Amino acid sequence: MITLGIDLSSNAANTAVCWIDWPDQGPPTIHDPEVGCDDARLDEAIEKAEVVGIDAPFGWPECFRAAVAEWGHPQWTDDEDLRLSLRFRRTDLAIQKATGLWPLSVSSDRIALPAMRAMALLLRHRCVDRSGDGRFYEVYPAASLKRWGFPHSGYKNTSDEANAVRRAIRDEIQNSFPSVPPSYANNDHALDALIASLTARAAALGLTLPPGETQGELGRGEGWIHLPQPGSLIQLTGTLKIP
Repeated sequence: MITLGIDLSSNAANTAVCWIDWPDQGPPTIHDPEVGCDDARLDEAIEKAEVVGIDAPFGWPECFRAAVAEWGHPQWTDDEDLRLSLRFRRTDLAIQKATGLWPLSVSSDRIALPAMRAMALLLRHRCVDRSGDGRFYEVYPAASLKRWGFPHSGYKNTSDEANAVRRAIRDEIQNSFPSVPPSYANNDHALDALIASLTARAAALGLTLPPGETQGELGRGEGWIHLPQPGSLIQLTGTLKIP
């Protein structure tokens, strides 16, 4: 199996990919990251992979979509539940409950731009079930890192402190997979692509939190973040589950 992790930005310069080859037996081969991927390059990369993990929202909150289609609120409101339903998807709330981390709001934050690019990508590749169709999975690297017990914040810039955190994360992953190239600590886009590829493998093995029945119905349109089970990193060399 080949997994592909994509750290998807709204622009090519900050978009990175990570391929991992998983043999039937033995350790995986983790290839060097590629940063600066345009849509044509992403399409080529996807064609090489059986499973793809993408760090970008796969949809918008259903309540927000309905409101935008035909706004029905003549007065703005202090109703916190309504505000939450307009800003966050069911999967975002599940992630917050499980990890304490709030994903960025796809309807009210800058993550909306990568989401638009993700939607175009999913359409090109005929992904119809955004909750995880067996090939494309939405991932959230910071939440994956936290579930695996690794540092999950403070690595997103070019400061000396952020560089040190990225090296610490890479070293933690190398304890399980010694083939991780040093270049994954060079910037946060490459590192997030690595985490996305590892999380895609976890999803393929059935080692992520699936949506429930109600959540799955919404998730097919809103998207569903696949959160790895605690301690699952060392299980990624296991046998693929056949549905």
